[in-house]
Amino acid sequence: MLTTTRALAASIILLATSADRIAAQQLEPRPVPTHDIESFTFKSSSMGVVFAVNVGLPAGYKPGDGKKYAALVTTDGDWAFGGVNEAVRSLAGAIDPLFVVSIGTAAADGEELWTRRRIYEFSPPDWDRKDPFGVGVTKYCQDFHSEPGRCTGGAPKFLNAIVSELVPLVAAKYPIDTNQLGLFGISAGGFFASWAIFQPNSPFRKYLISSPAMAYGDGDIFRQEERYAKDHKDLPVGIYMGAGVLETGDGFLEGIGKIVSGMSHLSGMLGGRHYPGLRLVTEYHPGMSHTDVMGTSVVRGLRTLYGK
Repeated sequence: MLTTTRALAASIILLATSADRIAAQQLEPRPVPTHDIESFTFKSSSMGVVFAVNVGLPAGYKPGDGKKYAALVTTDGDWAFGGVNEAVRSLAGAIDPLFVVSIGTAAADGEELWTRRRIYEFSPPDWDRKDPFGVGVTKYCQDFHSEPGRCTGGAPKFLNAIVSELVPLVAAKYPIDTNQLGLFGISAGGFFASWAIFQPNSPFRKYLISSPAMAYGDGDIFRQEERYAKDHKDLPVGIYMGAGVLETGDGFLEGIGKIVSGMSHLSGMLGGRHYPGLRLVTEYHPGMSHTDVMGTSVVRGLRTLYGK
């Protein structure tokens, strides 16, 4: 009993001492460790908006080493960059070293601006939005206070901003091989990446696409594919597309957004063209849905497109 009493007293003293120490301490802010990441902004002269840019440096990169590196451009700015860049870092040694360059809004800009901008920048022109998905997008634009005329239709301008503004800026600062560019997108950004495949000014040789919202443009992606096929005998690019099996049972994601069925349809159409230079891999990941599948799709896509 005496031993128990002494132990209890010692515990009380220890707790009191710890409380005094905690009261005397405080958490001090410190710079976030960036792990070879450099961040910038630039104002697009063609679009009149400020883009946040992150650049993840390749594993083993040393400025002035004389090497040129591939680069993967990721859409959705700060919102998607972290996941993609960490996936690249985790695969060091398994994939070719590459720069990860993101463009979009900054996290500090908030969710409303991020949503408003991505709907506009990722969506095709000439869409009347009278289809079920278009009606929903129109409501989103109203809820997120899109400017008149800037709800949808910005994809051509956004692609041009990447090609004529972003790429020259980063290629002037870093040893990027502009003949080895890739593009990543998820959801609406996945539609944009799919749409970019068929654009004559697209400089990308690899496309990593996660859960693309193929209902954007009310079937526009399939019209783009058909138009391209009429004028071309080859599509010399690598394409990886991935989605979660759980998305198939989601009334919005699949029922209206056509994520899995749209991805499957595009994959089937491309496969049927028998393009000699096309490398196409499409995967469906079990037990995963729209957001959690991104990490798996990115890793699988990186291994598929950049694996040693």
